[in-house]
Amino acid sequence: MQTLAKWPSPSELSFSAETGVQTGIPNSKEYFQTVLAWAKENGAEEYFLVPLEEWVPSSKLLSTLPSYPIRTQIDNPDSVTFSYLIPPVLFGKKLCFWISEGTSLTDSYIHILEKIERSEEQLSKIFGIEIHSIPEIVWKEEEKHSNSLLLERKLWGKKENGKRYSSSFSLAKAFFVGSLTDIREIHEYELVSGSSSLLEKTIQKFLYKRADSKYFSLLSSLGKIESENEFVFKPKIHFSFGLQLLILACVLAEAYEELVSRWIEERPQHKDILSKLEEWTGKEFHPKTEAGMEAIFEEKVVHLLDKYSGRTDRYLLKRLEQEYSHSQKDLSEHFQLRKKELEEKLIPDLLSQLESHSKLSFPEELKTEWENLGKTLQTRLENLLLERKNLLNPEQKGNGKTPESWNILIGQRSD
Repeated sequence: MQTLAKWPSPSELSFSAETGVQTGIPNSKEYFQTVLAWAKENGAEEYFLVPLEEWVPSSKLLSTLPSYPIRTQIDNPDSVTFSYLIPPVLFGKKLCFWISEGTSLTDSYIHILEKIERSEEQLSKIFGIEIHSIPEIVWKEEEKHSNSLLLERKLWGKKENGKRYSSSFSLAKAFFVGSLTDIREIHEYELVSGSSSLLEKTIQKFLYKRADSKYFSLLSSLGKIESENEFVFKPKIHFSFGLQLLILACVLAEAYEELVSRWIEERPQHKDILSKLEEWTGKEFHPKTEAGMEAIFEEKVVHLLDKYSGRTDRYLLKRLEQEYSHSQKDLSEHFQLRKKELEEKLIPDLLSQLESHSKLSFPEELKTEWENLGKTLQTRLENLLLERKNLLNPEQKGNGKTPESWNILIGQRSD
């Protein structure tokens, strides 16, 4: 969606005292009515019931779904199962409620985060103290981007060296806000730690080392870069931010599970906690070989996602096909816009300059400079004509089922 999104904060929604006391899930009728009231106050005119599988929805998608007018009194939709994993979102005057069958990428991501949280709870029981080791995410945007969700919602933390830094987001909130952000605006993102204790920092050191050593090629294919900080990524614009975080969360979930498993198996004494963690961290080493897109298609990665997202359908391969289709369409639109710019502005402007150049003459002492300018203009025109010729025939091979098809697609992207 091009329109900046709005969503209600908890303080803007008022539920009765009994709602969700036992389950944390609001009464669906009260939820529906309360959100509608908020949306109406914020200029909404219609609402949609959008499958969570379609997060983030495009304008084209919404144009194909039934819409319903927002009125003061309206009945709760029949036979609808709302999803409460992400808040309802208002795009301009269009309000989206999310419905789900539990098979979306969002469902899978939250399922993985729940596994990470359970592993941390197990560590807390093992160590006898409450552990807070789950990292958060911060990303950077170029300050020149004024159409920023961070600015709109006051979600940025600081500005430095021409970059706008987001607030520190939990893994769940990073998924939501990051998905709504144009991925081209996210210059870098990194895992950050709010941990203060030596134990929590030592746990995170093991988790990062485990993830890096076991899945180095995979993380590299997701844009992991060498940095003084542990985990810094330049996001891949041909993947949705949600998919990139899904894969990263699976890698972290495996590292957490491995740590719990080792502790249960070896049962070291509590006085040896730090030394044992350091010992295990030191033993985590694998050759750091980069494999490009091939790493994402490895069988162990396909199984990794199914295992930690609670699936059995080889979901990663299905999702890669969807992402490929979206990226291919995005590339085609980019080509069409560039072609229009070339034909309607850049090439005509250069032709006009060349025509003017041919009609003018200068004194002998400036003749060489004038001729050189003409050659420069002609070279620019030739380059633009060559670019236009190549834009007419973009390669469209494969359907995202192989690394090779992805490599061709990625090779055509200039942005």
